[in-house]
Amino acid sequence: MVINMKYKRQGQILKIIQEQNIKTHEQLIGELNKSGFNVTQATVSRDIKELGLVKIPLPDGGSIYSSSNDISGELDRRINMITDTVRSVEYAMNNVVVKTYPGMASAVAASVDASMRGDFLGSIAGDDTLLIITASEEKSAQISEKLMKLFR
Repeated sequence: MVINMKYKRQGQILKIIQEQNIKTHEQLIGELNKSGFNVTQATVSRDIKELGLVKIPLPDGGSIYSSSNDISGELDRRINMITDTVRSVEYAMNNVVVKTYPGMASAVAASVDASMRGDFLGSIAGDDTLLIITASEEKSAQISEKLMKLFR
């Protein structure tokens, strides 16, 4: 019985995030409560992890939950929206530096992380700069070239 309730709840979560732009756990909990599911923050966190939900960037700098199954088409759309915010892409040694307009580095980072996750070791974003760390200078050159094509 508990397992059935879990699957029903998780199905409702997927339905909610497809129909609405859900930005926070609290907003998701509220929508689940409206649907008759009395849930806690911990339950929703577990469900998000089990469902493989990810946050994708919005043009205004915020982000919403999305199913990782839906992410490829959504990512293409989001990347097209943020393409104009990238000012430059350069690399040095095992680092790639992406310069953006102020306030857009996090949105660019989220898109790059989701679309190229296995290509680099990690990334960090500030206000207008994204730093991508790779395993080698050769990998940095490859990623830099790929990003230049993507954002031009």
